[in-house]
Amino acid sequence: MWIPAGTLLMRPRVLGRDDLFSNFKKTDHPCLGLFIEHVGGDYCNINVEGQEWSVQTRQIRHNVSLEDCYG
Repeated sequence: MWIPAGTLLMRPRVLGRDDLFSNFKKTDHPCLGLFIEHVGGDYCNINVEGQEWSVQTRQIRHNVSLEDCYG
């Protein structure tokens, strides 16, 4: 999947390792990620650069053109 620049990525805070904001990351540039699962109706879990994050589903784009899907 394609993740646009400026997308907010979130993950649960790890006590003793994370500071106040280290469980949030805003993408500086577009990047690719791997879809893991849907979480509720509005969020999904993805893997970006070896780390698992939660992101709003409406913020991500599938990396497949419509022509590939509907031929």
